[in-house]
Amino acid sequence: MTHHHKHTEEIKELDQEMPEEEAPAAEEKSDQEDKIAQLQAEADKFKDLYLRAQAEMENLRRRTQQELEKRSKFAVSAFAQDLLPVNDNLSRAMASIPETEKEEQSDLIKNLLIGLELTQKDLNSALEKNNITPIESVGHVFDPNLHKVVQEIDDPTKPTGTIIQEWQKGYMIGGDRVLREAVVIVTKGGPLPRQKTEETHIDTTV
Repeated sequence: MTHHHKHTEEIKELDQEMPEEEAPAAEEKSDQEDKIAQLQAEADKFKDLYLRAQAEMENLRRRTQQELEKRSKFAVSAFAQDLLPVNDNLSRAMASIPETEKEEQSDLIKNLLIGLELTQKDLNSALEKNNITPIESVGHVFDPNLHKVVQEIDDPTKPTGTIIQEWQKGYMIGGDRVLREAVVIVTKGGPLPRQKTEETHIDTTV
């Protein structure tokens, strides 16, 4: 065999071996793609778990905040309900003295009245700071959600259920919850209020 012939045979053998070397490379590439797909799937899974955990934490934060606000409002409500009778007594004490007699009282009594007025003013200010506000009643039509009737007075000139006197002031807390109903006196015998299309039962029990 000549040297040229031997060289030709070697080239043919190399040509035959080349596909056999490419096969493992293709298989290795396929394995890498599978691993990449697997890693991507795991990454998507962990991302989904993270988003779910984040959403759960946000829901927990909101529930906790709502619970804290609820407890805080309840605590304020309980304390305020203890203070409201004090405010009522201050109002009754000052209202029991006629205006004419107030001017004729001694300086001691006048100073006492001034002290009572300042005390009530401070108390009302403290209630307002805690979002506790009085219910407007006189001149308004009875609302069973806000008022409790203790007496009805005949007055055909006013719509039935018009509040003409407030026996005990009512209060709201948080702007959307009744802390204490207003106890009122209303009219009867007049026309029905415009917003009412049928007779409304009024609870006159204390």
